[in-house]
Amino acid sequence: MKNSNNTPFSPASLTWQLTTFSELSGYQVYHIIQAREQVFVKDQHCTYIDADGQDIDAMHLSGYFPAYQNDKDNESKDTQNVNPQLVTYCRILTSTTPQRYPIIGRVLVLADYRGFGLARELMIRAIEYCHLHFPNQPIHLSAQTYLTQFYESLGFVCEGDVYSVEGIEHVHMILAAH
Repeated sequence: MKNSNNTPFSPASLTWQLTTFSELSGYQVYHIIQAREQVFVKDQHCTYIDADGQDIDAMHLSGYFPAYQNDKDNESKDTQNVNPQLVTYCRILTSTTPQRYPIIGRVLVLADYRGFGLARELMIRAIEYCHLHFPNQPIHLSAQTYLTQFYESLGFVCEGDVYSVEGIEHVHMILAAH
């Protein structure tokens, strides 16, 4: 399979990483912010402050596609791995309530990598993390309404009324405690 850039791509080639903010490199933080701006600000026309102070306390789940280049100066002439391309991402927050339940947010797949099932793989990994680290707690998220069927297919149910965030309709969704 190839993405829209005609680059050979296989979802199985992704490297997944779950990190705290302090474990992220400057390169990774830059590309996470760049991806979030691309999807939420540019593609969806949202004008909000992305640096909301919550990243520092969040877990960051990222899927990277290896980037390679030929190093012609390298005597072995082997292909060398260079900085990988972030293609999918979400963050997992802990509520400030006494129940301390998890909240999955900033879920994204870059446009060139959509249609490969990466959103589902990302969410399955995020849900597994939440079940392991937040036993007996429901998982919360704020879903754009056009994605409710996707989240329902993962077991989430809508709770409450539709509300607007930056002009985009959202609904609160919960996955029951596991």
